[in-house]
Amino acid sequence: MNLLGRLSRYRVYLLPLLVLATGIVLYREQPQFLRLFQLKLFDLYQQIQPRDYRPAPVKVIDMDDASLARIGQWPWPRNKLADMLVTLFEAGTAVVAFDAVFAEPDRTSPGEVLPVWLNVPELDTGQLPPEWQAFSEAILQSVPDHDTLFAEVIAQTNVVLGVSFTNDDSGRPPTVKAGFATAGDDDPLDFVPGFAGTTPNLAPLEAAAAGVGSFTFTPDADSVVRHVPLIMRVGDSLVPALAAEALRVAQGARSFVIKTGGANKEENFGEASGLNNVRIGNAAAVPVDGAGKMWVHYTRDVPERVIPAWKIFADDFDPSLVEGQILFFGTSAAGLKDLRTTPLKPNEAGVMVHAQVAEQIILGHFLERPDWAFGVEFSFILALGLVLIVVTPRVGALAAAIIGAGAVALAMGVSWYLYAEQQLLLDPLYPAIVTLAVYLTGSLLSYLQTEAEKRQVRGAFSQYLSPALVEQLAREPDLLKLGGELREMTFLFCDVRGFTTISEGFKGDPQGLTRLINRFLTPMTDAILA
Repeated sequence: MNLLGRLSRYRVYLLPLLVLATGIVLYREQPQFLRLFQLKLFDLYQQIQPRDYRPAPVKVIDMDDASLARIGQWPWPRNKLADMLVTLFEAGTAVVAFDAVFAEPDRTSPGEVLPVWLNVPELDTGQLPPEWQAFSEAILQSVPDHDTLFAEVIAQTNVVLGVSFTNDDSGRPPTVKAGFATAGDDDPLDFVPGFAGTTPNLAPLEAAAAGVGSFTFTPDADSVVRHVPLIMRVGDSLVPALAAEALRVAQGARSFVIKTGGANKEENFGEASGLNNVRIGNAAAVPVDGAGKMWVHYTRDVPERVIPAWKIFADDFDPSLVEGQILFFGTSAAGLKDLRTTPLKPNEAGVMVHAQVAEQIILGHFLERPDWAFGVEFSFILALGLVLIVVTPRVGALAAAIIGAGAVALAMGVSWYLYAEQQLLLDPLYPAIVTLAVYLTGSLLSYLQTEAEKRQVRGAFSQYLSPALVEQLAREPDLLKLGGELREMTFLFCDVRGFTTISEGFKGDPQGLTRLINRFLTPMTDAILA
């Protein structure tokens, strides 16, 4: 009983401690629902204050609905794309990166069209009727194959082709043009997103390209694109992201430098921490998470970032729009289904995401969740939780609420300041939830304990004291003091004349005597108290 009594006495501390421990374990494990809570808060930050647009040599050639209406449905003939590349690079374009894959031969090439026209399964001019043989040979000799022409133009320019990653073990690996140097103890292959196969471009096109990069995204569980992996893996091969490869080609760099855990004698506490940052040529080192993913800090729509594709083919095209620019060719047309959900838009064009990643790297503007964020948040949860557990039973629910609310408000203010001024992401939401749970548990137990003490006081004194005094003692149990207290008091001693004789008259009826006495004591007591 002594042990049970002690446990009962300290349960006002034990249960909140259990709640705090549960919150810390959940925070350590980072379940998906908790991760989404955190991400939604960071989305709200971007919605309130998105990144301010600053001009950078990055633009999007947008194959929008107007361009499709003017030029025709996608895919466009590759000779048309070759003409576009000639126009762009003659105007001084630095790099053109395609957010598209050219996996099949151009259906508009003579070698692809003639079998359809002539209704033969394979184009063999020696087997054609005489009236068609000369015609087909003249066409093939005078009109170059569109893919061959496209490859020749690509080989003379800085073009980066995009590849798509799949979970099917099919297709040949992409022709990776970049090298990778690693500084650190961890192998990037163990951490970056991995895929079983790819949908590559035609081999002659990739062989002619200056770079090859992946345009595959890895959205979060709610399908929102908040990060872009700068490095990915197919089998045992590393492949750069499209934006990273475009920046490498623009600088004429040969490789990426990947910094992992343990680099530069950094202490990783004996644990594999994955990637820390990725350096692309002379650009600033890009901070990434352990899987090599970069946070994207989005801007709102910026018209000067976009050039509709049809304008490239217009007679009044202004070459100054593309001079010195890194151009990402992609589509915002809803029918081509390359729309993504971002923190700012439910239907952002995928090519815009690549362009914004390139902008941030060029400007050295990075949104980052630093390595020390977990430690700071963990310490805040532990410290504030313990403070509330200790002080709530001592100072009461209201004072504890003021302490907790003040600490949470401070944490939220610091979190917002770090985001708005330093582009750092700290999560005050989950610590606030754990703090609230600890506070509510402690307050509930304190309330139940107080009510139990009141019931105990009422039960002990209701037999001997007036109801008003019992309620006063229940409200203020501290009034009960061993040894009593000194007060100036007035007493009235009263006797009922002939009470013995009266009592004898109620022999066998004690209840009647009680009723008689109560009829006397009640008005008498009221008169005395008055």
